[in-house]
Amino acid sequence: MEVSARRAYNLLKELGFERVSCSPEEKKAAERLLSEAKACGVTAAIEEFTVPCGRVKRAKLVVTAPYVKEYEVAGYERSLSTPEGGLDAEFKYVENVLPVNLVDVKDKIVMINGRLGMKDYEKLQKAGVKGILTFSGTTIDRKSETDLDIRKLRETLTERHGFTTALNMRAADAAEIVRRGATHMHIEVESECFDGVSRNVCAVIPGEKYPDEVISFGAHYDSVYFSTGVYDNMSGSVIIMELLRYFAAHKPARTLKFNWYGSEEQGLLGSKAWVKAHEEELDKHVLMINVDVAAATLGKNIAPVLATEGAVGYIDALMREIGVACDVKMDIYSSDCVPFADHGVPAVNLCRFGTMGAGYIHDRRDHLKSNYLDEKSLDITLRQALHLAKRVDGAAVFPIKREISEEIRGKVDEYLFKKK
Repeated sequence: MEVSARRAYNLLKELGFERVSCSPEEKKAAERLLSEAKACGVTAAIEEFTVPCGRVKRAKLVVTAPYVKEYEVAGYERSLSTPEGGLDAEFKYVENVLPVNLVDVKDKIVMINGRLGMKDYEKLQKAGVKGILTFSGTTIDRKSETDLDIRKLRETLTERHGFTTALNMRAADAAEIVRRGATHMHIEVESECFDGVSRNVCAVIPGEKYPDEVISFGAHYDSVYFSTGVYDNMSGSVIIMELLRYFAAHKPARTLKFNWYGSEEQGLLGSKAWVKAHEEELDKHVLMINVDVAAATLGKNIAPVLATEGAVGYIDALMREIGVACDVKMDIYSSDCVPFADHGVPAVNLCRFGTMGAGYIHDRRDHLKSNYLDEKSLDITLRQALHLAKRVDGAAVFPIKREISEEIRGKVDEYLFKKK
């Protein structure tokens, strides 16, 4: 059995549907991946884990002064509900949440630039704001061709700094509100929190020569709202399925574990759950190979390495061996590699980024109809992954030191909010 980009691409087509965390569609995709893995004759199972979820029943925003107009908004999942009858308050645009922006914001509804990150959330909560607005998209988007992002107050925010009322709107509407000098608003949010169930699909092929050394392969298979997620990241999921097929037929020297993670888009929740459940075995893991985004026709190959400069040099040399241009560098990457690096397991990410105008992510354009992915380009990352896997598995002595540089440890700690 050899790898096949065509077979992988056909599986990508089959699983090209929205697969949001804890949804029936995510479960359907997990079960399909499980059946595909079992068909290779390997031991495979689904491991369930709990995810803090939210549901917004109703969200409303009306500018009440100096003009009156209602705007379409989406409440943040896990947002704090407003009191019965809604909330009326003064409004202020606080831009990048610098100290000057935060003068006199107590009890006001504020709007910020960009996404709601940990540092800004902490500042706003300490400042005592009554509600937070964000915006998505661009000011020139056509409403008929874009979707209003559904966002979430993740537990990493609320566990540290409590809940608030939060809404998201379109950038064009946000610009109009500021341009017309809005000073007062009325908002309504009816929201509830609940625990959902997400799934990791896990398979293992025992090693025949060094069974106590484990190489882990990972890719997330969930998507965001409105997106079929063929690029992000069913492309990576079908690639590691091909690696599973290959090593099921060509028995490895080392034990190989293959994991398709759920709920990555909610904050790497699948891989975090997996390393927590398997913490006692992580000392045996010598490398984690993660594939997250591939198949872009116009693009570039990158390989961020969470390890040491020695690992960077080794992986760079392997890419040169097979004639693939790849920017290999020591750096963090926001994907399922992070929880492994946090536990001392060296990790490498193989990615093919679509270039400007030819790479769509986290919106409705991540779809095969956008015509920016193709089978031959998927084969580039597949060949990279197979070559790397074969070389490290077949080495007489494992060629990558089980070591994480201080630089990467610092970035991982910051990413996981271990540093203030």
